[in-house]
Amino acid sequence: MARWIIQRPQEHSHPAEVRVAEQLRELDDKWTVIWGYYYADKRGTEREGDFLVIGPAGGMLVLEVKNSLPRWFSATGRWEGEHDNPINQLMDEWSAVVGIVKSEDLPTWVAKALCVPGEEAPLEQETVQGLQRSLLVLGNDLADWLPRVWFRLFDWRVEFPVPLADQERLLNRFGASIDPKNTRSFLDHTEELFQRQLTHRFQLLDQLSGNRQLLVCGGTGTGKTWHAIEQASRYASSGKSVLFLVYNLALTTQLRRLIGMRKLENGSITVMGWEELFLQLARVDGDQMIPPEDDPAALREFYEQTLTGKVRALLDQPETHSDWPQFDALVADEAQDQDTAWDSTANGGWWDAYRALLHEGSESPASIFYDPAQRPPFRDPDRFDAADLRSGWSQPAHVRLQPALRYTRPLWSFFQQHRHPAINPMLDALGRGDHLPEGPEPELHSIDDGSALSKVEEIIARWKSDGLCRPDEVLILHRESSIQASALGDTRVIGGHNLRDVLEESDGAIRHTSINKAKGLDSRAVILIGCEPISESLSDFDAYTWFMGVSRARQLLAVIESSKP
Repeated sequence: MARWIIQRPQEHSHPAEVRVAEQLRELDDKWTVIWGYYYADKRGTEREGDFLVIGPAGGMLVLEVKNSLPRWFSATGRWEGEHDNPINQLMDEWSAVVGIVKSEDLPTWVAKALCVPGEEAPLEQETVQGLQRSLLVLGNDLADWLPRVWFRLFDWRVEFPVPLADQERLLNRFGASIDPKNTRSFLDHTEELFQRQLTHRFQLLDQLSGNRQLLVCGGTGTGKTWHAIEQASRYASSGKSVLFLVYNLALTTQLRRLIGMRKLENGSITVMGWEELFLQLARVDGDQMIPPEDDPAALREFYEQTLTGKVRALLDQPETHSDWPQFDALVADEAQDQDTAWDSTANGGWWDAYRALLHEGSESPASIFYDPAQRPPFRDPDRFDAADLRSGWSQPAHVRLQPALRYTRPLWSFFQQHRHPAINPMLDALGRGDHLPEGPEPELHSIDDGSALSKVEEIIARWKSDGLCRPDEVLILHRESSIQASALGDTRVIGGHNLRDVLEESDGAIRHTSINKAKGLDSRAVILIGCEPISESLSDFDAYTWFMGVSRARQLLAVIESSKP
C-alpha cells in the first residue's frame, strides 16, 4: 500500500475525496499520497488543496477533486454551481506548487488534473461538459491508474525515476510533521474502512437469503461474528425467536451488549454461551448441577463430561425436557468449538440438543459460522467434523468467506513472518495482504522479570500521545488464566487508568482478559503479555495461543515476550 500523509481530517472531506482515497489505497509502497496540503494563491491567501501524489517515476501530481462535473452554459458564459471555471482553481494550485518546487530547487516535474470520480468518458473524447478531457481524471481512469492517469499525464517523463532522497525532500516540504490529530484521523478512517468493507460483504447474506440453512466457513478476521449478528437480526426482523449460541464467555458478554444496542421491531434474539445453556437444560429435573470452584481440572471435567452427559441422557427422556425453551431459528458462532460427537461412537454431539430446542428441528432456519483451523489443540479434534455438522441439517448451503479484511498490511506481514506448523493453516487462510490498509508497525519487546507493568504503561502512554488510540481502546491479553498470575500481577490501575476484565462494565477503562478467553473478540489496539517467541520448537498449544492473541488486534499490536513458559 502507498505511504500516506493525511493532513485533512476525515470529517472535513467530501464523499468524492473519500472515494478517490479508497482508489489510491490500491497503489503499492513505491507511491506516496498526501491528502490535504497548503499553498498561497496569487493574493498571498493560504489555501488548501486535495491530493498530491508522488510517484516512483515521473514526478508529482496535483489532484483537485470535485463531487460532480459542473456544466458550462455558453449563452451566459457561467459555470453551473461554480463562481468560475473549475480548471482555474486547479491552475492556481498547480502554479503555487510549481512555484514552491522551483524556489526551493526541488527536482521533480509537476503534473495536474481535475478528478471527478463519479463521471466517466472515453480518453479520445476532446471535451467533457466544456472541459478539456486531457485535464480530467474520471472514474474509469482511476480504475486503471498507470496507463490512464500516470503515463498519460507525465508522458515521456515516466522514463525518469524519482530517487528516494528526492521523494523525501518533497515529502518534507509538502507533508506535515507527525501530528497526533492527523494520526488519529488516519486510524479512524481505517476503522471506518473496515466497517464499510464488512457491511458491503453483507450482500452475501442478501444473495443467500433464499437458503433456509447456511454453513459459513471463514478464517481469522473474515467477519464471521459480524455476519452472525447481521443474520440473527434478519431472522428476528421477520418475527422469529432466535437462539444465538456462542462458545466463549467473553464473546457472549460482548454480543449481548451489541445485540442489546439494536432496536428490534420484531422477533427476539437470545444470546447464550453453551455452558449456561446446558446448565439450564440439565436443571429441568431439579438437579442444581453446581460447577466446582477453584479447581480448573475438575471444572473442565464437569462441563465437558458430567454436564454434557446429563444433557445427553435427558435427550432420551422427552418427558423430562418438555420445559426446555423453544426457538424458531438458530445462529451459532465459533461452531468449531462445539462438539459434533458425544464420544467416539456417537455423532450428533451438542448439536442434537440445539436442534431439540428448535420448533422444526433439523428443518429449522439456521446459520452456523465456523473455522476448523481455530479449534484449540487442547480440544479433542475428533469431536468436531464439518461433514457431521452438515449431515444434521435438512438443506444446508455451504459458504466460504473471502480472506481477512480486519487487519492492516503491517499486521498481516507480522503474522506471516511468525510461522509454525500449528498455525500455518490459519496464516494461509488470511490470503494476500497487498489489498490491506496501511498502519503502524507491530512492536516486539523482551523484558526483564518485574518490568512488564512499566513497559505496558509506557506503551499505552506513547500510543495515546501519538494519537494512535485512547487507553480505553486497548485490550491487554495475558497467557495466564487470571491477571493476578500474569506478569502484571494484581493491579487494577495502569498509568492512571482503571484496568478491568472484559466481562465487567468498562466504560473508559483499559480492558484485559486471558488469551484463551478472548477468542472471537477484537480490538483496535492489543498488548500481548507472557507468550514465548514463536519458534519451530514451540509446542502446538503455545503457538496457537500466541496467534489467538496477536490476531485480536486490528491496527495496533505490542508483544511483550517472555523467555519462560
